[in-house]
Amino acid sequence: MLPMRQKHYLGALLALSLLLALTPQLGALPSGINGASINNGCSCHSSVADESVIPSIEGLPETFVAGEAYILDISFTGGPDAGGENLGGFNLKVDRGSLVAVDESVQIMESSATHTEEGNDQRAWQIEWVTPSSDNVVAEFVLLVNSVNGDSTANSEDHWNVLEFKVAGVNAGSGSLIDIDEPAWLIIVGALLVIILHIVIVLWRKENFGKAELIHWLSTTNHKDIGLLYLWASIIFTVIGLALSILIRLQLMVPNNDFMTGGLFNEAVTMHGAVMVLFAVSPMAFAFANYMVPLQIGARDMAFPRLNAFSFWAYVLGGLTAASGFFFGGAANVGWTFYSPLTSIEYTPGAGVSLAGAGLVLLILSVTASTINFLVTILRHRIPSMGLMQMPMYTWTMLFTVILMLVIFPALLGAVLMLVGDRVFGTMFFDPSIDGTTWWLHIFWFFGHPEVYVVLLPGLGMAMEIVPTFVRRHLYGRRIILWALTVATVLSVLVWAHHMFLTGIDPTFRKIESIGTELITVPFGLVYLSLLGTFYKSKPDFTKLPLAFVMGAIGIFLIGGITGVYLSSLAMDVQLRGTYYLVAHFHYTLGSVAVMTLGGIYYWYPKIFGRMLDRTLGWWHFWLTFLGINLTFIPLFGMWDMPRRIYVYEESTGWATEQMFSTIGSLVVFVAQLIFFWNFIRSMKSGDEAGDNPWNATTFEWSTSSPPPKHDFDVLPEMTE
Repeated sequence: MLPMRQKHYLGALLALSLLLALTPQLGALPSGINGASINNGCSCHSSVADESVIPSIEGLPETFVAGEAYILDISFTGGPDAGGENLGGFNLKVDRGSLVAVDESVQIMESSATHTEEGNDQRAWQIEWVTPSSDNVVAEFVLLVNSVNGDSTANSEDHWNVLEFKVAGVNAGSGSLIDIDEPAWLIIVGALLVIILHIVIVLWRKENFGKAELIHWLSTTNHKDIGLLYLWASIIFTVIGLALSILIRLQLMVPNNDFMTGGLFNEAVTMHGAVMVLFAVSPMAFAFANYMVPLQIGARDMAFPRLNAFSFWAYVLGGLTAASGFFFGGAANVGWTFYSPLTSIEYTPGAGVSLAGAGLVLLILSVTASTINFLVTILRHRIPSMGLMQMPMYTWTMLFTVILMLVIFPALLGAVLMLVGDRVFGTMFFDPSIDGTTWWLHIFWFFGHPEVYVVLLPGLGMAMEIVPTFVRRHLYGRRIILWALTVATVLSVLVWAHHMFLTGIDPTFRKIESIGTELITVPFGLVYLSLLGTFYKSKPDFTKLPLAFVMGAIGIFLIGGITGVYLSSLAMDVQLRGTYYLVAHFHYTLGSVAVMTLGGIYYWYPKIFGRMLDRTLGWWHFWLTFLGINLTFIPLFGMWDMPRRIYVYEESTGWATEQMFSTIGSLVVFVAQLIFFWNFIRSMKSGDEAGDNPWNATTFEWSTSSPPPKHDFDVLPEMTE
């Protein structure tokens, strides 16, 4: 056994020997520079970098193209005078792509490039950089150079310096809002300012708004308050979604446009789809459902008020989390369908996809809590005299909606969690080498196709409340409609694979999905005919704005439905899938929902706020919205030769005229919604008093005051028929 002091001496000796053994690897020696870092550089020469040494690298593009090879010229100036046989050295690292030696003066050591013995007698070198397979990423370079005096000894007379820089791919995003260096960001910032101004005006118009009321809105569990919170939040997300759509349309307005980078365009396309479908239109339905369903069935509140409040705040947090990528290196840029392998850490290493995934998890928690709450409320909290068949049609459609959501959203949750596993923990659920891409498609479209009906059903429910009210007749074929909606709800979860006709799925399965897609048009056709049948031998009041919006929505829905039938055919789907025809069909379908929802707002606004929306502004809103939607999307039906998701095109393609009209139409729609937002806010204080039941409607929500009291009813209503 050695004495303790001798042990310390021996340990120090071993450490010193190890240090001496490693030191030459950090020097500008014939063996190259290996193991250097930007923190200490080549510490055997000097502990700090010397600014008199100026590194240089030429041959890099402003933005790189995926899979290309670039010859880089590396050199430096400054430092000690050249003398002897050793003049300098370098070490180049890059986190994307690969480096390849082009001559004997350069070698690759531990994934970095450095000089060899032959290259130690010069101060300029060449290296080849092969770019990564994806051009929507940013490559980070670190270049270390040594300037030596040639005495073959590493000492403080030799000097080094470091150069750090980034090169983005042609489709990489601009980073964050701090990098406001292109016009497109002005629209994003403008949208945020509009939202802030909107909130300020709303609060300013509220009387006696202060700390007590703020605490009330942050802690409320009343179903009507939660409904209003959903309404305001969905309006804000709608503004964000519309702003992103304007970005897309302005970029595609003219050929060879450089208004946006490819990366920002991909971010805008992705977040526009995700925000509008998941965080704007669907929550708008929850806004009215929270407010109206308990009133329509004679309930005092939702079954679980605190769970209701949790659902709202989880939804808001989820939306903000998903959109926050704009501030942290770029939002998700993989399309709102999040197809694998684009979502892998290799192709999208930034935080955007991960933040979107986290936002979706919060949204799914919100939806799950809401569906359970609505199911229990509708099935167990109706007044005793109201049977299921006596429920209002809006309540019925919300029942179908929440059942459908309870079936499909767990599938999306599982897919998102597996995606997180692939990105964070290195699992291989969606690895293309084991057909993981097809696996993602199955799960996503099992959710994604029924999601269209999740959005559609509440809108149809609003239409089926509005039409009988202003036609002054009972809804024609009410039982037929309920059975049709039951069949449509079941079929909606069985026909997801028509989105996958091009993926090589089994031919027999493909035929089944094609037939099922055609069959699902039958129940919705019955609903459509029943709505029209209600007008038979009636005297509808078309001067009423809610009915005008519903009639406009019926026309838009007809175009969306008919154009969708073509996609059920395999032969047509092969030609049209991935083109702007599909974009037009999808937006006509969801556009009808948006217009139905606007009709619902005009219908229930007097009940919620006790005042009427301005008719003149309302009619401007209606005609500009109807004109803008058709001007935006009708030209796109003829563009089945233009692929989706391209951000720039040549004039020779012949697409410019259609894209110009489509952009003008989108601007008209945007102006129309600005008119609506102003009318919405202005009428809260200045609109004509509505009275308790300005439409002479017959459902229970109109049997109480406008706005309703906190407890909904002084005396619970009773069914009279």
